[in-house]
Amino acid sequence: MNHDEFTAKLKEMVCLADWHFRYYTQRCRKYKRIDYWLKSLLGLVSIIGALMAGSDHLRVFGAFLAGGGAFVLSSILPNFRWDAIVSGLKEEREEWTRIFQSYRGLLDMAQILDRGEMLAQEFQKVEEMRKATQLNDRGLPEDNKLLKKIETEVRKDYMLDV
Repeated sequence: MNHDEFTAKLKEMVCLADWHFRYYTQRCRKYKRIDYWLKSLLGLVSIIGALMAGSDHLRVFGAFLAGGGAFVLSSILPNFRWDAIVSGLKEEREEWTRIFQSYRGLLDMAQILDRGEMLAQEFQKVEEMRKATQLNDRGLPEDNKLLKKIETEVRKDYMLDV
């Protein structure tokens, strides 16, 4: 593989890494926001229920609210693996950030240097990181519509055929 082919392959890999980085960044942001509001609302319901349980007229209803909010937070959300999904998306984003930055650094080095052997070794290291990331099956939910949208944006940004 000559230097031009290597650079073209590297640009394609930068594009792929950027695509995944943007996708997981948006998914992570969305799920963190949902997590924040969901737990805040359930906590608020539990607090209101506890306050209502202290009154004479709404004691039973307040106890149901407080117990129900605590039950959902402690028993229902873990059954949906909610915390694993939120933390898994964060980990995926961090891994793709490292891969994207590594490919980007290699591309910058390839445009400056003409040392094929050194670049090839570094490329292999980043490829191993990428392959290891793809082997991690966290069972995260996917949004194919968002994936296609971001792919189109990235290909347009890198002036690749759309």
